[in-house]
Amino acid sequence: MAVSAVITFRVRDGRLNEQLENLREVKRMVERAGGSFRVHRQLFGAQMNSIVAVSEYRDWAGFAKIRADKEFLQFVEKVRGSANPAADFLGGDLYEDVQI
Repeated sequence: MAVSAVITFRVRDGRLNEQLENLREVKRMVERAGGSFRVHRQLFGAQMNSIVAVSEYRDWAGFAKIRADKEFLQFVEKVRGSANPAADFLGGDLYEDVQI
């Protein structure tokens, strides 16, 4: 079953390009691990103007591959540890496809 990880960010004023560059780096690593990666801007709803990053994997093994990638983990820690990040983390969700 496919697995999707969804992360929502509020970009800080004037920092959109920096956040998109961070997400390009994540995309490169996700695709290298066999997943796909998309970025959306919420136009209407509870988190209007937020940036939503969605990574999708064929199965749990694909998700586990990126979560074990040392370069990915180091990059995430670098971004999380920044004293002045380009965006604030609003939330994360993990979804599994349901067959109907």
